[in-house]
Amino acid sequence: MIQIKTNILTPLIDKSILFKQNQYIKIENSRIIDISSEKFSDTYLDYSNAVCLPGLIDLHVHLSQVNVRGKHADGLLQWLDNYIFTEEEKANDPRYAKDIAVQFFANLLSCGTTTAVVYVAPNPSACDIAFQEAQEAGVRVIMGQTLMDRNCPDFLCRDTNRSLEEAITLYHKWNKTTPLLEYIFTPRFAPVCSSKLMKGIGKFASDNKAYIQTHLSENKQELKWVHELFPDSNSYTEVYEKHQLLGEKTLLGHAIHLSDEEMNILTQTKSKITHCPDSNFFLHSGTFHLQKILDHNIDFALGSDVGAGTTLYMPHIMKMFIYRQEEYHITLKEALYYSTLGAAKVLGKEGLLGSIEKGKEADLTFIELPENLNRMPEEILSYLIYLSDPANIFATYIAGQERYKKKG
Repeated sequence: MIQIKTNILTPLIDKSILFKQNQYIKIENSRIIDISSEKFSDTYLDYSNAVCLPGLIDLHVHLSQVNVRGKHADGLLQWLDNYIFTEEEKANDPRYAKDIAVQFFANLLSCGTTTAVVYVAPNPSACDIAFQEAQEAGVRVIMGQTLMDRNCPDFLCRDTNRSLEEAITLYHKWNKTTPLLEYIFTPRFAPVCSSKLMKGIGKFASDNKAYIQTHLSENKQELKWVHELFPDSNSYTEVYEKHQLLGEKTLLGHAIHLSDEEMNILTQTKSKITHCPDSNFFLHSGTFHLQKILDHNIDFALGSDVGAGTTLYMPHIMKMFIYRQEEYHITLKEALYYSTLGAAKVLGKEGLLGSIEKGKEADLTFIELPENLNRMPEEILSYLIYLSDPANIFATYIAGQERYKKKG
């Protein structure tokens, strides 16, 4: 049993927040078994210098791109050609694949992220290594090998049947082998995936109730390319619908340039969106139409999208979420919600993750606060979102285990 004294700041399902000072969290067998203002025993960890948030959740991040953040390009496709594909090729070397995975998971933990949905380079060995390192680090991940079988460099392009076989093999090896590890089928985006590959992924994922992640309508140049490659489809979203890639366990990155008809398809299929405001700003991709997404009742939450995103630190992504909306006023409470409980809801895990409650997994992020900060919830949230940085992370717990602790 672990007992921690701290100050709790947690979202609620209605997007409000609950703040309680000097609380004792009792943890046993990975779960929060009680929370009280009275200590359960005389032995406890004193984190009363910090505020405790539910573990932060990053719904869209590229492990193999962590070392090429901040590489300027004129747009998405140029950025991929100039920097990303050659960087992902490096993961063909198992030593590099191991080194970058170790670095990536250490960085996630030091940024307070406890759950991440991860793209790994288009190499099954690199993905296998990433799962090994995630297991060693004790991180909660939903992760998959990025799949491409056409319209991409030869050094990353893989045979269609082989790609499908590799992904299925990784799924059987790693999916739910521990409570922290799950596999997600990861076709990069429609232009680099054949119909055969997409249909194969769609059928297997549907039959096995598996997760799928891909990119949708990130960039206008990308949209034009999709229309040229799939002239029989009325929209980018319809391409995915025809290939059985949409559903309640599908996570669609970006989804900026959507028509009302496309949003209707996402509503009907219960597909989810991962919004990446920092990445969209960096690549000048466009503005997320938040009000329309809300009007269509499409579930969404936030992702860092490193490496087009510039940081793994989710409070920065919350800040960019607020900054990038000119017509919809995002509250601090909403920004927190979409990186915690709202993100858990997108994953279908809101009963397990995303808030600090009795019975939930003890995924906890402790962030140090300045001594002179007014200890009111709005003031704390304002500091966390607008002024804090990874140096403020005091400790990160996943399933009740300390996975990161600030030195000194």
